[in-house]
Amino acid sequence: MTTRAAIFSGAAMLATVVLCGAQTSSAQRQPASKWVELQRHDLADIGREGVEMLIEIPPGVTTQRHSHAGDDFGYVIQGTIVLMIDGKPPQTVKAGQTFFTERGHIHNARNIGKITAKAVDTYIIDKGTPVVIPQ
Repeated sequence: MTTRAAIFSGAAMLATVVLCGAQTSSAQRQPASKWVELQRHDLADIGREGVEMLIEIPPGVTTQRHSHAGDDFGYVIQGTIVLMIDGKPPQTVKAGQTFFTERGHIHNARNIGKITAKAVDTYIIDKGTPVVIPQ
């Protein structure tokens, strides 16, 4: 390999590494939804547990499709989301409104507003199961 070819080859590899690094860095900066557990209590009389969570969804972000091993009672505190439950029409939910997702139904939500959407969800789930089951 000539010196000139080696320089071009090295420059091409360096450009590829820089470009891939920039794409990875850009992807890492994408906002994501945030789930914070507020409280959890054993509901011994029904063999389940109640879990309350704060969910924050930045503008334009869609949460991962998921389900729950129990029922989900939600209240939007701030912003506007579209709740998409498989087999049902999309439901727009604004601050001050509630929503309900039945046990095992696959769903996700998208923030269609310009501010971070915040919701408090209360789950009545089977003991020992994860709150969120990714799909």
